[in-house]
Amino acid sequence: MSVHEVMEFIRRGMQRGEATGVALLVEAWRSAPRAPGARFSVGPGGATAGSISAGCVEADLGEHLAAVSAGAPARLVQYGIDDADAAAVGLSCGGAIEVLVQRHEPGDPVWTWLANAADDGREGVLVTDLSGPSPGRQLLVTAAGERIGSLGDADRDGRAYEWALRSLEVRSRPTISIPAPGDRLFVEPILKPPRLFVVGATSMAIAIADLGRVLGFPVTIVDPRETLALRAKEAGADTIRSEPGVALREAGLGPGDAVAVLAHDPRLDGKALRAALEGGAGYVGLLGGRRTQRARREALREDGVDPTLIEKVRGPIGLDIGAESPEEIAISILAELIRHWNLPGDRGV
Repeated sequence: MSVHEVMEFIRRGMQRGEATGVALLVEAWRSAPRAPGARFSVGPGGATAGSISAGCVEADLGEHLAAVSAGAPARLVQYGIDDADAAAVGLSCGGAIEVLVQRHEPGDPVWTWLANAADDGREGVLVTDLSGPSPGRQLLVTAAGERIGSLGDADRDGRAYEWALRSLEVRSRPTISIPAPGDRLFVEPILKPPRLFVVGATSMAIAIADLGRVLGFPVTIVDPRETLALRAKEAGADTIRSEPGVALREAGLGPGDAVAVLAHDPRLDGKALRAALEGGAGYVGLLGGRRTQRARREALREDGVDPTLIEKVRGPIGLDIGAESPEEIAISILAELIRHWNLPGDRGV
């Protein structure tokens, strides 16, 4: 998701033939407010997008980005509470960060591929060299195995290629890797933006769609019932009036996608759960108490669904925060989903 935060901003600059200065957070220690992979971009005229530290150091970074946009070489910049200038730039939270500032040319083949990746649904791994006196060289490894760009050396490209493929396979978070002595690489999987499908056009579903827009990820409500589907659509939610099993299979689910089954109707729940599980959705949650949870799982077993898949259903859906209203329940569901996306391997149980 980190690349996608500022990609549209960079893409508009590329379309105008303009170079763009981009700051990339590559390492963070202690209580730094954002994780590695965050970006802050400054274009011609001072327009900005994204953030590195929730506002602490962006003003200072703006000066560095103006310099690289004017032709200065890429460089690594460190900020920390122990630095003499930390208070001056505003990093008083006790953290420390390292940031790469670099210039992206409009014709750069790596960023041309990235500019179209979100629209095309392509995935890959961006490897950025942090080594030596001239950091910033980049190699992009696509999911199809194509190499775009170079780190400047065939042997290093080969090591980075193998490392990138492993990173994409496990869908790891952006991190610094050292595949060989002298290497210091920032390895960043570029994954499809996560999607959330909500089955059942309930008040909770509409609240989830509203909050999802604020959080910046797409939410689609699925319900075959005309009255409920129309209500959700009139509320501004992206809505599909269809049997959930059909809609979810046609969506082409993947491990980055989530399905929240909120219909609380056995005729819809079972079809939705089966399609979500067999389609490979990374997160599948089910509304309802213990009795409902047992009944839906038993129905799936009787329907021949693989027991190991059934174990992946999260339920009762959402974090236990004592939620009661539709809006509060929506927050609890989205909180669990955010934890799932941000903490790989966490089942929230």
